[in-house]
Amino acid sequence: MKVLLVGESWSSQGANAVGLDIIGMASYTEAAGSFMEGLKKFDIDFDYIPGHKATVDFPMTVDEMKKYQVIIISDVGSNTLLLHPSVQNQCARIPNRLKVLKEYVAQGGGLLMCGGYMGFAGFMGKARYGVTPIAEILPVEIMNYDDRIEEPSGVFPKVLIQDHPILDSIDEPWPDFLGYNCLKIKPEGVQVVTVNDNDAFIAVRDYENGRTGIFASDIAPHWATPEFLNWKYYNKFFVNYLLWLAHQK
Repeated sequence: MKVLLVGESWSSQGANAVGLDIIGMASYTEAAGSFMEGLKKFDIDFDYIPGHKATVDFPMTVDEMKKYQVIIISDVGSNTLLLHPSVQNQCARIPNRLKVLKEYVAQGGGLLMCGGYMGFAGFMGKARYGVTPIAEILPVEIMNYDDRIEEPSGVFPKVLIQDHPILDSIDEPWPDFLGYNCLKIKPEGVQVVTVNDNDAFIAVRDYENGRTGIFASDIAPHWATPEFLNWKYYNKFFVNYLLWLAHQK
């Protein structure tokens, strides 16, 4: 299976004051490495576009997207996929790539959206997927405000549909998480796992000829705890999920 993963990267800038001198500091982090390495063992081949490259490199056409059975958007806001430099700097017209992504799903593609500070509505509502075409095809309603639920004491997901193919061969309680994006199931959606009684944690739906799904927390720190990242079913769960989205399970 061929999968495109977009996001899961960030750069940081800061300064250290040493006496009367200030030393600038900068760093760059990609958080998806262990996720991709673990799934490659199951014959899943990834192309990866980190967040700072997605503005230019995210596919423009359905045909380009059809190289992939599933596209994963993880912790990168909608502006990154909407505001191509040619639009900002030259007032050029290009395809709305989130409309194109919706059509890709309609024609049979799979879409997985994962959570984080720039997932769904996101931190201070800045991810803003709820006002994009993606909102129409997901199994959940996206809030129009900051949707983060921070739970520093830990919160445990609860399985609702144990026999769903996504949970095949996963037969023990889930580890805890330190937060998630608050999402509510749509009538068209199927809520497989919930959290805090009525928030959607894992939910899926069919959309025309394709499938979409959500994972409401991080696939990497910090909401994803070491217990989840080292969970014996971590790889198995995501492999199941991708196979289901690709109509292979």
